[in-house]
Amino acid sequence: MSGKLNGFRLYVTRDLSGKAEPSPSPSSLPVSTAIFLEAPAINGLVSTPSLAISPIASGGESDMLLDKAKDDGLVGYFRRSRLIKKKRLPPSCKEKQVVKEGRVLCYIEVLGGQIPVETEFAGEVIKILRQDGEPVGYGDPLIAILPSFPGIKKLH
Repeated sequence: MSGKLNGFRLYVTRDLSGKAEPSPSPSSLPVSTAIFLEAPAINGLVSTPSLAISPIASGGESDMLLDKAKDDGLVGYFRRSRLIKKKRLPPSCKEKQVVKEGRVLCYIEVLGGQIPVETEFAGEVIKILRQDGEPVGYGDPLIAILPSFPGIKKLH
């Protein structure tokens, strides 16, 4: 008997001869797990049921490439300014500059395209942590910003 559930195929066999042998798992599937359970012999016919559970094979090589890309962590290259028609524009921000929320601070170059990186809050740019053209990954700090709190008066 076999069934399919949540990406797994389940094969169940019963040994009516009284010998407890595991059922052969399909050889085309790369991962298989065999589980043997002892059941009480109620009617004396079945001594041991056996289960073999193995995942259904999927895309294979494409899944492996996606997992490798996820593990590498490389997103692109840090760019302080934008490139338009082979001309580099001036940097989007400089150290000690006050920036407003939503302003583009830098760009990440990915596959020839440039993705703008905007600030989530207003503040002063303390330090630019990456050099132009340096590779960056997910979660890498790019620019240090000291947040400002508009509307709060300074205490003297």
